[in-house]
Amino acid sequence: MLGGHCELLFDDVFVPDEDVLGEVDEGFRYVQVRLGPARMTHVMRWTGAARRAHEAAVRYAAERSAFGGRLAGLGMAQQLIADNEIDLAATRALLREACAELDAGGRGAKITSITKTFAAEALNRVADRATQLCGGMGLSADLPVARIARELRAFRIYDGPSEVHRWSLAKRAVRDLEREIR
Repeated sequence: MLGGHCELLFDDVFVPDEDVLGEVDEGFRYVQVRLGPARMTHVMRWTGAARRAHEAAVRYAAERSAFGGRLAGLGMAQQLIADNEIDLAATRALLREACAELDAGGRGAKITSITKTFAAEALNRVADRATQLCGGMGLSADLPVARIARELRAFRIYDGPSEVHRWSLAKRAVRDLEREIR
């Protein structure tokens, strides 16, 4: 049960109309209302986890001697660290924008899809770079990096896979352009 999710199977279940929470056949609409805010809480949680993996990797690189100096002094290590800083900053910026729209009472469908998709992929890159920076230690249980990388992978699927968000965003962009033209 990775990430606290489990699988449920219901066979031959019947719920009479009078026992339905809310209105009959409106469940999908009800779920859509909570998706934007829920996605952003996932982004918050996974950003913190990716940040932890990054910090562990930076600490490791700062302390590790390699090729006559600190690993953190090598250009390729510095690039991994800098790219992680960029992905983390961009994720936080998108998250702030999405949350501001939700806080203002907007539905936020577009910005939460953009944020969720970007964050899921960027944070996976952060964890992957952290693993690479730590070498064999990044794959071991001695650092939190391997566990975080493994758990982050599922984020690209939770609350809609990246591919579905891309499809939805493209469809929305075309629809909006067609409206403008009319």
